Amino acid sequence: MWNKNGLNIRQQDIAEWLHQVQSATIQDLSDQFRVSDETIRRDLRHLSENGLVEKFHGGVRFNVPSAEAPFKSRMRVMAQEKSQIAVRAAKLIENEATVFLDNSSTACFLARQLAKRNDLTIITLSLEIANILSTGPKGNRVILSGGELRAEDQTLTGTEAINFITQFTPNMCFISVAAVSPIHGCMDFDLFESDFKRAVIPLADQVVLLSDHSKFDKSGLIKVCDLSAFNTLVTDQAVPKSVADKMKHGKIVVA
Repeated sequence: MWNKNGLNIRQQDIAEWLHQVQSATIQDLSDQFRVSDETIRRDLRHLSENGLVEKFHGGVRFNVPSAEAPFKSRMRVMAQEKSQIAVRAAKLIENEATVFLDNSSTACFLARQLAKRNDLTIITLSLEIANILSTGPKGNRVILSGGELRAEDQTLTGTEAINFITQFTPNMCFISVAAVSPIHGCMDFDLFESDFKRAVIPLADQVVLLSDHSKFDKSGLIKVCDLSAFNTLVTDQAVPKSVADKMKHGKIVVA
């Protein structure tokens, strides 16, 4: 089933309805949910950015096949922007560095860049990332955490994963979150992932936040950390001033 994270109640209802009918006009949706055309257009823009709908002239269609895994859907959302961020982030990593990658879709794009190298030690809790890295030269050392496998996104979870990771002191740690707020900082929806990120952030010499511009307009459920926890923010567009002000002691890199 599709991922409801980051959607308000009406947007979830719109996605559910489109999942049933497959396609509709703007007027159909306006009549169905008793809101203005402009409100529907704003909701559809948010659903489109999340990869759930595909807009066409005068209407919209549901965009996620029922059998598609949620993580595969996330990989298609803002794919070009994530790829640009990954290319720029890879340039920050020095030769023979030890790097931690989280289990985010953006980290998968970064892993594709790192698979071209052969001098790194890469630590992750993601089997997806480990598989990507295995396609490259055999020089990179890949270390996986322990824990219980979460099949939907190939992530190793649980206290074992957190305990395992805390023994390392990587040169760089790359983190992505669901939402970036100048008020609440970095936010997520998953309790384990939030705990995991809070555990690894203090271990690294340099902590890098990977965030496409859509994250600056979203909200989250769980606060992970303040923006001041990051040395660098890599994004695809100029960030809002309110966010940049919170990064005043860090560096902002626009891909």
